[in-house]
Amino acid sequence: MTPFISIIIPFYGTADPTLLERCLDSIHGQGMEEESYEIIVADDVNRTTGGARNKGMQQAHGEYILFIDADDVMLPNTLLPCFSLLKQYSPDILRFGFQELSCNSFLEKKDLPNQPLSYTEYLSGADFMLLNNFTGVVWTHFFRRGMLKTVSLYFSETSFFEDEEFVAKAYFYARKMLVTPYKVYGYFCLPTSLTRVFAEDKCRERVDAFKDMLFRLREFSLASQSDTLPAKALNRRVCFLTIDYIRQMRRNKCSIKEINRQLAALKQEGLLPLPRKGYSWKYRLVVPVINAYTYLFI
Repeated sequence: MTPFISIIIPFYGTADPTLLERCLDSIHGQGMEEESYEIIVADDVNRTTGGARNKGMQQAHGEYILFIDADDVMLPNTLLPCFSLLKQYSPDILRFGFQELSCNSFLEKKDLPNQPLSYTEYLSGADFMLLNNFTGVVWTHFFRRGMLKTVSLYFSETSFFEDEEFVAKAYFYARKMLVTPYKVYGYFCLPTSLTRVFAEDKCRERVDAFKDMLFRLREFSLASQSDTLPAKALNRRVCFLTIDYIRQMRRNKCSIKEINRQLAALKQEGLLPLPRKGYSWKYRLVVPVINAYTYLFI
């Protein structure tokens, strides 16, 4: 029997097996019928998260794909309600909520309060991307495997920000999309997480990886027809990620000289100055400052 969902977990031989066991327990405890899901624990020879996820996708058989990181969990009794939405509406993407956890908070509280399963339906992923700001993490989604296969969408084989690129492209291609605040994923805030390590070499690696992701997404955007709704939605996303890249440079302690050098590269690529659009009130506040700095100093 073909499983309904394929759950892909990147995991490397040097990772903590007790965390993987905790993750697997949270899946098996959902009350799903065994034949309704498969779990694929995927490794990659280059030890990249994107490469491991790609390997898992190539092995998957389910109608939908769900990505989980080995050091996180699925919140108790949350997957079956999502199954109901997927089976009733057959969206290309279902986006759900998540909850940050500490080890103690999860161990002390096995169940969440009753959550209403409210949702919003969008005609396409682009409709959602054009109207909303969002966190571009891959593990808050069910993706229809057939949609990903049809457009040959895979991850860039890196371990930083490959989610952002993948999610934006998936929204670009997706037709019907459901979005619910219903919390399904439990994200553990660990001090050893890749995104929380502030050694100088890791800071440099993160900044470079974000720029590479941004430039790849910009190239993909330029190859799209600019007058279509998906292209407009993707352009909006690229604008917000450009702002996020500037924030990344500051957060990762880049010098003013280095920031100016990278802003010049953004300007040369056509990413700066940013367009004056009414995307959001925060965007309207930030853009004049960035553009004025660009005109005066870059």
